[in-house]
Amino acid sequence: MVVSPFDYEGRLAACASGDQKALQELYDKEAPHMLALCIKMLSQRDDAEEVVRDIFVLVWKNAANYDPELGTARAWIYSIMRYRILNRLRQSGRPEPAEAEWIDTLPDGIPVRDDTESSRMMQRLAHLDDHQRRPILMAFYNGFTYDQIATRLAIPVAQVKTHVRSGLHVLLENEPA
Repeated sequence: MVVSPFDYEGRLAACASGDQKALQELYDKEAPHMLALCIKMLSQRDDAEEVVRDIFVLVWKNAANYDPELGTARAWIYSIMRYRILNRLRQSGRPEPAEAEWIDTLPDGIPVRDDTESSRMMQRLAHLDDHQRRPILMAFYNGFTYDQIATRLAIPVAQVKTHVRSGLHVLLENEPA
């Protein structure tokens, strides 16, 4: 049995046209994965549930602003999630998250299929040298700046920048043009 891929771009276009069913389909497809990531990043289920709710409100309101030339629809949705989480952490007055054990591992709770773009990226990320992977994960999942990463890793900022640049080069070297 062949399963057809989920059409994120089509669902976003339908949301932009006011199709509530398309939003429900996006929610059903991504909300469990987003909730798992939000809980991991915020450490509180109540906050995570509220952020997921906010994400889909923003998706609904801004679906017409999605530009496929800038990236995939799924990446666009997850970028909304990331910024909402980072804003929540900053607004809450909570101290920035301390370096956690999970920062050295790829996030779990997100099923990765072998044929997806995210799977290919996760595989490349897993093959990065630890010096490249850690600062990239710290920047993405915690929103840390180069200075904050340098402080946590006890290395110079220039070295962090070099590790990030070389890691991003490896991640992008096999991307289709």
